[in-house]
Amino acid sequence: MSEKDLYLAAILAGDRQAAIDVALGVVQRGGAVGDLYVEVLQESLYEVGRLWESNQISVAVEHLATGITQVVLARLYEHLPRSTASRGRIVLTGIEGELHQVGGHMVADTLESDGWEVRFLGAGVPVPEILDAIGEHHPEVLGISCTMLQNLPKAASLIGSVRATFRESSPWIIVGGGAFRTEPGKVVEIGADGWAPDLRSVAGVVRSLSRTAGRPGEALEH
Repeated sequence: MSEKDLYLAAILAGDRQAAIDVALGVVQRGGAVGDLYVEVLQESLYEVGRLWESNQISVAVEHLATGITQVVLARLYEHLPRSTASRGRIVLTGIEGELHQVGGHMVADTLESDGWEVRFLGAGVPVPEILDAIGEHHPEVLGISCTMLQNLPKAASLIGSVRATFRESSPWIIVGGGAFRTEPGKVVEIGADGWAPDLRSVAGVVRSLSRTAGRPGEALEH
């Protein structure tokens, strides 16, 4: 069985130690943590989501698999490679009303590994608290995760609030998550500057935005 199959079996069985052993085993054999995130953890969680959507597993099993993966991410954090670059500051957040934050956690780790100073606020954060975090940390980039199509209006409203509150000092805004994979055309429509379709692309997209001439709000497709 592949590492992905072994990991998926472990999290579906609720076997936290087996999942940790699979992940750390990949690292100990010289595997890259970034590849492990994409090819094992992310793909396994996609499959968990598909199983839940098709009623093959319960919401309890889905939550348990997700919780185990959060534990695994904490164990893998110390093994992340660290860039010597200092690229700037970024705030990452989920949309108010959403609960899934494992994807955002992986994005935060990926960007920190690439040399960014990351503040990951988590999922379900109220807009005023996001605005407070931007005012406190002065990020060059704001990353917004939206997993559900019905929450795209909330993402648009958040972007509008950021633009209105910070005006000339607004950060670049990048979006990602399941909602945009389903409706990529919404990226420009809601006023974002760019989007990352997957974990492998996020560091490059954020770098390109931070180097782009012009002002945030002049939406670009990436």
